[in-house]
Amino acid sequence: MEQPLILNEELERIETIPTGYERQPRKGVLTNYLLISLLIAAFGSAFQFGFSIAVFNTPSSIIKSFYKSVYNERNGEEMSNSTLDTYWSITNGLVPFGGMIGGMFSGFTADLLGRKYGLLSVNVIVLISTILNVLSKFVKSFETIMTSRFLTGFYCGLFSGLLPLYLAECPPKNLRGSVGTLNQLSIVIGILVVNILGLPDLLGTSDRWPILVGLSIVPALAHLALIIFPESPKYLYMKKNNPVEAEKALLNFHNHDRLLVDQELEELKDEKSILAHNPHATWSDFWTQTRLRKPLFVALIIQISQQLSGINAVIFYSTDIFVKAGLDGDWPIYGTIILGAVQILMTFVCMVIVDRAGRRILLLSGMIGMCISSFMLALTRIFSEKIEWLNYMTVLSAVFYIIFFSIGPDF
Repeated sequence: MEQPLILNEELERIETIPTGYERQPRKGVLTNYLLISLLIAAFGSAFQFGFSIAVFNTPSSIIKSFYKSVYNERNGEEMSNSTLDTYWSITNGLVPFGGMIGGMFSGFTADLLGRKYGLLSVNVIVLISTILNVLSKFVKSFETIMTSRFLTGFYCGLFSGLLPLYLAECPPKNLRGSVGTLNQLSIVIGILVVNILGLPDLLGTSDRWPILVGLSIVPALAHLALIIFPESPKYLYMKKNNPVEAEKALLNFHNHDRLLVDQELEELKDEKSILAHNPHATWSDFWTQTRLRKPLFVALIIQISQQLSGINAVIFYSTDIFVKAGLDGDWPIYGTIILGAVQILMTFVCMVIVDRAGRRILLLSGMIGMCISSFMLALTRIFSEKIEWLNYMTVLSAVFYIIFFSIGPDF
């Protein structure tokens, strides 16, 4: 009787030998299709975020003059500096106030409309805000600007919650960290671009500033191209219970890499199974359960330290700070542009060192550096009238403040 080429015992032994493939998950690549979808999403939301919040920074003196002229026409008297400061503070303060409200609705919007259509729907608010901004000059109303700034904060708050979800859920697992930095990078690029466009030689004049604020419509229109790309695969699988559409989305994003798609589908299946067998946490659980209370405390501290760090004051008032520091002519505006360029540079630096240094080290070193820079900034402003060269230290302190913010809380 002829013997088989491989005995059954040998066959079983060969089948159980680990090949190494099972131990190492397949790594995905950033396909052109996926990259384009992510860039469109980031340009229409994160770039829009940076552009919109900083749009009145470099042309702030022009907008203030508009406030004064409207007030004079209405009341037949000059607007006092204290009144102007109050109105201007309200105008800028409405942005983070609207952002707070928009941020609270971002999670609800993401689950109700999805990540993609949630992002696209926000452009309705962008359109309304842009129209109010442009019309304010022609109807001679600073109240429309204030209303627009509140809406700006509101849609920026929505974008800040929706975009990170889309950026985190579409790429392969091994690329999600690096892709996540696209959010911050797009924001700082938006800030730099609008600061440059706000120069007096470009759109920062009394006649052309409506064009500057009207350019917010450009990212919104480009954002509409996102409609031809798939929804987040994770949202389709976990929230819509539609594994077929999730598979189609993954196939498109990963250039029909069958092994990678099957791997990610298996991960989604496992995650959904774990969630199904574990009770959902309630808000009270975050305070009563130690395992949830500590992460909540850490998250709150990080967010509070970022929001109370004073970065909004630097973004909104950097030009005014440099004016009071003694910079003449257009140099306060150039100083603001330098801050934007430094922020972009440091974002690239952090993208390189974050995995080596660790996020905790970067966060702590950034916060310590910000404390020192803020202290130096305050000292230079207090004693600059007596010691003139301290005005230059004010600019330097602001630059280092941006550097450390980019290293720590911003990243």
